[in-house]
Amino acid sequence: MLEQLPPGRVLERRLLRSVMGLHELVAHLQRRTFHGLLRLRGQNWEAAFLLEGGDPRSALLETETGIGGGQEAMRRILRAVEEGPTEVEVVELPSSLMPILRQMAEGSLLHRDLSTEFIRLPALSERLEQEGFRGVVVVRGTGWWAFLPFPGTRALYYDREATGEREREELVSEIAHLPAEIDVWAAPEEAVFSWTAFRGDEMFLAAPGLDPAEVAAALGPLGTRVVDLLDGTRDLDAVCRELGQPPATVEPILLHLRRRKWIYRYVRRRRQEA
Repeated sequence: MLEQLPPGRVLERRLLRSVMGLHELVAHLQRRTFHGLLRLRGQNWEAAFLLEGGDPRSALLETETGIGGGQEAMRRILRAVEEGPTEVEVVELPSSLMPILRQMAEGSLLHRDLSTEFIRLPALSERLEQEGFRGVVVVRGTGWWAFLPFPGTRALYYDREATGEREREELVSEIAHLPAEIDVWAAPEEAVFSWTAFRGDEMFLAAPGLDPAEVAAALGPLGTRVVDLLDGTRDLDAVCRELGQPPATVEPILLHLRRRKWIYRYVRRRRQEA
């Protein structure tokens, strides 16, 4: 969970039995002007407090229902810590990463786990720039992370050992061919942003002989309902309309199906009328 956040140097681990223990730990880190995360794990949730100079600035909380951030996430985390024992790790990160992580926490996760196997990162970067997108694109490889803020021309690269600022276009061109996952975090004012990974004229067809039980085990009931609609006549918008679900919910299912080679996608050519 919360794999979107980079691992740093773990300084200590402990078990919290009350909110008082969390307050004491934060006070200790404030005296050290600490920069990094408190990674917290409960029974059915995981969270991260973002500390800059030891001060809690924001938080992210992931539960079975999704990811939330900001001040509301901080309040929910405090309630969860009070309800039962909580594991905590103190994770040190470069101070230059913290403003970007805070920007992510105060925004919303628009797209998650998009694979560079199917998404052309340079084209995505260019498209977001042209559309005036505001937010952060996080590219997660094996042992490295790239943070691409929009708008702007600079980016941050982090590889567990160090972080460095780079020109965004230069960094994108260097990592575009590497296997990685892409997350798109929209700024709060971008909550209605409607970018999708698929073209509007792409149709989807379920692979012959696809086992519904295997789909249900991998993607749940909604995945099965999506597959039932993929008869080669519907694009992403049509599937969303029939399900009554937003693209942000349906698109990850289609990407997973595509990655497993459980569906085909194609562009329907429209004849020009004379």
